[in-house]
Amino acid sequence: MKFEYYNRLSAKQKATYRKSDAVDAVAVPDSVALVPLVGELEAALSTGKRRATAKAASSLLLALCQQLGVPAVRVTVRTVRPEIPGGELHGLYTFAEKGTDPTIEVWMKTAAHERVVRFRTFLRTLLHELMHHLDVTLLDLDDSFHTEGFFKRESSLVRQLVARPLAKKKAKTRKPEQLGLFQTGKL
Repeated sequence: MKFEYYNRLSAKQKATYRKSDAVDAVAVPDSVALVPLVGELEAALSTGKRRATAKAASSLLLALCQQLGVPAVRVTVRTVRPEIPGGELHGLYTFAEKGTDPTIEVWMKTAAHERVVRFRTFLRTLLHELMHHLDVTLLDLDDSFHTEGFFKRESSLVRQLVARPLAKKKAKTRKPEQLGLFQTGKL
């Protein structure tokens, strides 16, 4: 499936888009080792403290970049999301340019009520912005488009880092090895 904006791309951009769309996962070599860092990020975000959240987010992405063998990306956590036409800005990836490092900015509080966002939303935003970085560093794409493959890769990262609880009904009738839980070190 191609998104509507595909038709407005140049021939070179269309080739990059198709290349991006063909890749639907990023394999994290040792996602179990990252689970404690995900827990630290969740704990830091729950405090509502920007510095603690920034430190935890940076630690997680540094470890993830190291595992994937790509250059690190600088992470900045900001407080209240800026309002933009049609909603709020959740995150922003800025590509490296001559003399600058690539950066990820994420916001931890909603614009409307200045409440700390839910952890899963924050993590997805952080990993979404990281996916832009991985597109150009790991997949060697010329650009990073929002393709169906892009969103599948983002989801693959989330699945590897966060165990999703199963419905109680299913969990009662299955053995732990049948649950399909992601490796968290708990089983």
